[in-house]
Amino acid sequence: MCHQTNKHSAMELPPSCKAAADRMEQALRAEDNDSYVTAELSSSAVQSLTGAEQKLSRELGRKIVLVAYESR
Repeated sequence: MCHQTNKHSAMELPPSCKAAADRMEQALRAEDNDSYVTAELSSSAVQSLTGAEQKLSRELGRKIVLVAYESR
């Protein structure tokens, strides 16, 4: 289970959350390996994603981490 931290981005996940994200990525790849890949994001896109994480975290009162995938 992921532990709450003061981290502000999916790029800085604690090891327990990174392991969960890695397992999810493996499951998604196994489910439909040819349809989606981890998105390659520009620095401005990462900033937008981080801002969305922070906004959702504040609104929901929980630490939210967003992950980006793209269609092939």
